[in-house]
Amino acid sequence: MSERQAEIAEKRIVVGFDGFIDTIVRPVRQTAAVDAPEMLFRTIGEFGQFLAGCAEKSCSIELKQEAKQLGGNLPYLSRSAGRLGMNVTCIGMLGADGKIEQEFQELPCRLYSFAAPGQSTCFEFQDGKIFFATDCKMTQDPWQLVLDATDSEAVRLFQNADLTAMVNWSELSFAPGLWEGVFEHALKNQSCDKKRFMFFDLCDCSRKTDREIEDVLQLMGRFSKVRTSILSVNENEAHVIADRILCCGTELGTIGKALRDEFGIDQVIIHTIRESFLVTSHGITGKPSEFVEHPKISTGAGDNFNAAFCFGTVMGLTDEDRVIFANRYASFYVSNGYSPTLEEIVTTL
Repeated sequence: MSERQAEIAEKRIVVGFDGFIDTIVRPVRQTAAVDAPEMLFRTIGEFGQFLAGCAEKSCSIELKQEAKQLGGNLPYLSRSAGRLGMNVTCIGMLGADGKIEQEFQELPCRLYSFAAPGQSTCFEFQDGKIFFATDCKMTQDPWQLVLDATDSEAVRLFQNADLTAMVNWSELSFAPGLWEGVFEHALKNQSCDKKRFMFFDLCDCSRKTDREIEDVLQLMGRFSKVRTSILSVNENEAHVIADRILCCGTELGTIGKALRDEFGIDQVIIHTIRESFLVTSHGITGKPSEFVEHPKISTGAGDNFNAAFCFGTVMGLTDEDRVIFANRYASFYVSNGYSPTLEEIVTTL
């Protein structure tokens, strides 16, 4: 793969449309004392049990702030894709009036901003994370804001992209209009080109209505008429869709196949902390993930997985190799706390 650096640099990736400033914290179970060290809540389950025990009593929890940094699916995915050497363009909520906030200026990408970033607080644990974020609303037409931010280049960018990634549908109330806008204004009348890809990440869709979820899945099927469509979900999202929309059981490979069959989505990738499944026309490919017992960071792990999967997709890797590469990349990120370059990750394979 290292011998294909020139080819990699020519792969055009467009990512939209979120952008957050994350405050990363760890909840404190016991503050440090002269005769005892500080104790943090280790797992989500442990934290949940503590909260349940406070029902009808109330409580106060100290938060240990670890970082204030870029957040949202777009920044994490884009940073990893850029680190892998691809030509990445971001269209997101990266700063008011088109001025890029400092937290996003490090991204190895071309940046367009159509709105101020959202704000979120992330509770980190050894076995996962909990995000607290306010909904991001728009008083103006978001598609027009995207056109204005890109000097009307957005349509051309989407048409020429080798892969377009649209992420964080669940947390942006205006996302349905933007996703529909990409289809209607940029791709609907394009000739079918299955060597170009549309990559979708819903984020946690549990608070969305069944109708909203069905509508966005049907939209992905419409994208399949002009591009190869790919849906990426984690374990929680897969089970939400299976329970409420598909009624197809709990086996992850079966859920992926049902999504393909029901909505005409070309490929479905389901990733968990212990295994990943890719469902395509070639069948179901399952591979174990490298579980990291003591992660340095978990925020952004799924986005790093997705970036590596997108890389493998545009570079024409096999189904098996795409899953292996994405699993390894995400594991490296969680273990080391940063997104590796292509050279770094290749040495670990």
